[in-house]
Amino acid sequence: MKPAVIGIAGVTVPGALDCLSKMHQLSALMCGGHHHHPRFVLDQPDFGAVHAAQLQERWDIVEDSIVGSLQRLAAAGAQVAVIPANTVHCCIDGIRRRAPLPLISMLDVVAAECRQRGLRRVGVLGTRWTMQSHLYRAPLAVVGVEECIPDEAGQAIVQRVIFEELVPNGSVSSDSLQQLLQVVADLRAAGCDGVALACTELPLVLDEANCGMAAVDTTAVLARAAMQQVLA
Repeated sequence: MKPAVIGIAGVTVPGALDCLSKMHQLSALMCGGHHHHPRFVLDQPDFGAVHAAQLQERWDIVEDSIVGSLQRLAAAGAQVAVIPANTVHCCIDGIRRRAPLPLISMLDVVAAECRQRGLRRVGVLGTRWTMQSHLYRAPLAVVGVEECIPDEAGQAIVQRVIFEELVPNGSVSSDSLQQLLQVVADLRAAGCDGVALACTELPLVLDEANCGMAAVDTTAVLARAAMQQVLA
C-alpha cells in the first residue's frame, strides 16, 4: 500500500500550523495509536505577498501562489492537498483547474458538516472578502442551509481582529474577544443556529463554549476530511 501523504498549501502560518496540529491529533484515533501518522508536507509561501495581492483584488496572483504550492507538494509526493484558508477559496475554481493533484475544497466539506449537524441558518465569520463575497452562500444552499453574515460594523470588527491580532500573534486581547463574541451574539439574535468560523485563525479563540451555539471549526473539518481520504 502506498504511504499516506497529505500536502498542506499554507496561506497564513497560524492557520497552517493549526491544521497540521489537528491532523496530528486525529492520527491517534485514526492510525491505531503507537504514534503513527501520515506523512505531512507543508509549503508555506510569504503571506505578506499573498495578502498584498488580496488588498489589490489581484486574485490571479493569489491563484498563482496557491498553484505553485500545489506543484511543489505534488513533487514532494503528496497524494491529496488542502488549503487551510477560507479566503483564497474565492478563486478555488481556477485553482482546481490547474491543480496537479486531488484537492479537497474547504467550502464543500464545511457545507456537508453543517448539513450533518442539522443546522438551518449559519452565521459566517471570516475576512471581509469571505463575508462580502458570500463565499459560503452557494455551497450552503446546495445542502439546504441559509448563509448569514454580520452587519457592516460586525464585519469591520472581525476583519480588524483577524489581521491586526490573530494572523501576527495567534491570539487576541480580552477586549477584542468580547467584540467578537458580541458579533456572534448578534448573529444568534438574527436567527442563526450555528456559526461557521470561516477564517482558520478564528478557532484559536472561538469555540462552542464561548459562542453559545454550534460553532463549525472549518480547520478541523478540513483536517478530518484529508485524514479520511488518505486513510480510506
